Amino acid sequence: MLYDPKWEVQTKPRVCSLEALVAWLEKMPASRKYNYMDCEGRCLYGQYMASHGIPWKESGASSKEYGTPERDAFCAFVYLHIADCEPWTFGAALTRARALVAEA
Repeated sequence: MLYDPKWEVQTKPRVCSLEALVAWLEKMPASRKYNYMDCEGRCLYGQYMASHGIPWKESGASSKEYGTPERDAFCAFVYLHIADCEPWTFGAALTRARALVAEA
């Protein structure tokens, strides 16, 4: 019988999950600032999606035409609860994201 990749157990969290976002934020410099209003993909969400190989156009933030319902919802959640809150540093975003994971 040939190997089927679907048999693999998923060990990494889905890209559109708080757990995956927290893991990424833990790798970012805590004092580094981001511009949450950057509409060219250099905001927190755009950088996060790009790190997972998802271009800005397909991230769900720039155009609903190319996104997916899951990405659209995750984008809105990240902006509302994590990215659009001062201070705009990756460390502060990590603290907010961890608090949301703890609440869940």
